[in-house]
Amino acid sequence: MALYKVSRTDGCRYDEYDAIVVRAASEKAALEIATSGNEERYGSHVEWDAQFPGFDRDGSNLKAKLILSAGTAGLILGSFNAG
Repeated sequence: MALYKVSRTDGCRYDEYDAIVVRAASEKAALEIATSGNEERYGSHVEWDAQFPGFDRDGSNLKAKLILSAGTAGLILGSFNAG
């Protein structure tokens, strides 16, 4: 396992994350953690409830950078911009 900093490549507004640090087996796994969330269904309407608001579900506004190795998978640090 390694540590990855996953950060936004676009601007950030209030009540959104601009970066997190996660422990993951690969860059792909780090991006999967960063884009996690739940689908909420209201009849035929579907909404995405992101675990990290501001991170696009498809990861298109994110980049991951390896920063350290060792440990188990999971969130290490989240950077959230409160409004």
